[in-house]
Order: sequence, then structure tokens, then C-alpha cells
Amino acid sequence: MADQYKVTNVTGFGSRIVDSIKGIGFGFLLFLASFAVLYYNEGRTDLSQVAKTAINIDSSQAAPAEANGKLVSTNGKITSTETLGDDLYLAPAKYLAVNRSVEMYAWVESSSSSNTNNTGGSSSSTTTYDYKKSWTTVPSDSGNFKVPEGHANPAKGIADARKTVTSAKVGNFELDMANIELPPFTAVTVNETNIKVKDAAKISGNYVFVAAKGSTGTIDQPQLGDMRITYTVAQQDVDSTVFGKLDGSKLIPFVDASKDNAKLYRIFTAGGTDAAIGQLSGEHNTLTWILRAVGFLMMWIGLSALFGPISTLLDVLPFFGSLSRAMIGVVTLVVSLVLSGATILVSMIAHNIYAVIGTAVAIVILAIVALKMKGKK
Repeated sequence: MADQYKVTNVTGFGSRIVDSIKGIGFGFLLFLASFAVLYYNEGRTDLSQVAKTAINIDSSQAAPAEANGKLVSTNGKITSTETLGDDLYLAPAKYLAVNRSVEMYAWVESSSSSNTNNTGGSSSSTTTYDYKKSWTTVPSDSGNFKVPEGHANPAKGIADARKTVTSAKVGNFELDMANIELPPFTAVTVNETNIKVKDAAKISGNYVFVAAKGSTGTIDQPQLGDMRITYTVAQQDVDSTVFGKLDGSKLIPFVDASKDNAKLYRIFTAGGTDAAIGQLSGEHNTLTWILRAVGFLMMWIGLSALFGPISTLLDVLPFFGSLSRAMIGVVTLVVSLVLSGATILVSMIAHNIYAVIGTAVAIVILAIVALKMKGKK
């Protein structure tokens, strides 16, 4: 039988009108904020363009004096004299960093809502709360559940953790491991060689399974409070490309004051310098389109909210309320597409000094041509 609870609330017509009027203010702010998001997005620094200015140096040789204080790139293996584990189950090995992820078998609350507009303008909202036990890295405080009775979660017995070596080098150059951006971590294949189990822990597949006190659960049939642990690591002795500011025999974070204080201090492990620049470019383009979509949605939602009271008033007869929402949605969609596109275009020009100059010159030329044609009439 499903562990499910339903709650139904009825909101009167007057309260809905008041809420829709309040929504105008929210919609207006969201509409204005969308322009800020779109404008900011087009001016973000493309780190791939910054990376192209880096001076390439040989990590096995002394760097040329003219490279000191500049952005450099170098290739080589990242090494450290330290070994690293998690001081719990993962045995120390040649890792640059270790990440321990702990999931607990716990109660999880999910909810879904449905709304019905009633004749006369009131609205009925039904929220269904479902409870089931599942693996989760962040067990909920059951005191915050809608129905906490019978769904109490114990405290997570082992915390997530991340450890990084204190010092490392790429060739002859020291790295600031506290500030450098590491490459993607890879999963550790759990086995008796690299895992030292103790107490209630045991190896189960690619997990370290830790039964809760008094539990008889297994990885396949867990009980409340049981935990399973996975490890991901950044390896040493991997061919890498590093970008950073050369400071004598060290590579430290590079901050470009001319590019909105853009920071570049990062390790890449795939394909060399050109591949690293390509990865930066891909990341920039992906985020650009995500923020464009976010800005457009903010504009669309904000515009739609401005007309909310109209649909709410028409909800006296639900058919007309639904029809007005559909019509408003289509109109605001088209307006938002046009305004978003125009904002993106203007922002691209505004953030490019050459485009600004070119646009200004074009406007002046068109104005002169128009005046001359007018004078000939």
C-alpha cells in the first residue's frame, strides 16, 4: 500500500484576486531582471580567448624571464610526494585529491499538486505527499516533512569528505593545490586492495556498505540508516595541461584585470593545450545558451504575470479563464522572443568596442545619406 497523504485547500475568489495583483510586482521585477541577465551574459569573459594568450613553457626547463608574471601554459605529469586516502576506508595511494560520497537509506518525501478552477472564481488545490525509503546523499530532516510521524530519519553517521594533497608539481613548477581547479574525478573501483574495511563495513559490489547499529540490512535489501560509500579521485602522474600565472618557480592563480578579473588556474587532462582551449570554449558556449534560455524564460514568465489579474477575473467562468491564459501565453511568448533577441543583439554590440564604433559610423553615414537625399528633393 502506498505511503501517501493528500491535502486539499480551497482559495476564495477574493484571495486569488489579491494574489494575482501581488504577482504584478513580482512579474515586473522578473521582467526587468531578465534584461540584466541577458546583458551580463553577452559580456562574460570567454576564458578560451584568455587561454590563447598564454605563453607556453617547458615544464622540464627553467622558464624564460619574460614569462614571469604572465599567464603561461605548460604540459607534464602532476606529481606529489604525498599519498592520500580518506582516513577511514580508502587506503592511501598516489592521488591528488579524494572525494568520499556517502548515501544513506532514508525516508524521502516527494509531492505533486493539481489545481482546479471552480465556477465562481474559487480554486481547489490538492497536494499529494508520497513517502518512500531511498538512497540519498542528503537525508531530509523528517521534522520538516508534512507528515513526520512514521518517517523519522536518523542522523547520517558518516559525512561526505574531500581531501587534497598540500603540495604538488608539474615538472619543475609548484602548484597551489588549495586554489587550483582540478580535472574531473574518476571513480575508484572498490576492492580488497584499496579498501580496508572495519567494524560494520564490508565491500559490496563497487560500494563500501556500512550497516546502521542494530541493522541486518544488505546492499540489496538495506534498512533505515544503512550507508553506502563511493570514492572518486584525481590521479597523480597523468599527462596534463596547466594554465596559471608564472611566479618564479610557482604557478599561481592568474587574474586578468582587463577582462572583469577573469580567473584562470586549472588542470586539464585530455589532449594537450589545444584540447584544453577547445574545452574552455565549449563550456563558455554552453553556459551562454543556458543563460540566454534563462533570461528568455524570466522575461516570458514576468510578462505573463503582469496580466495575471485578467485571467483570474475571467475564472468566474473557468473556460474563459483558461482561454485567456492560453492567449496571453502565446502573445507574451512572441513578445519575449522578440525582446530577448533584440536585447542579446544590442548587448553583443555594447560589449564589443569595435561593434560600437562600427554601429556609430554606420548610423552617421546613413544620416548623411538621408540628409543628402532630402536636400535633392
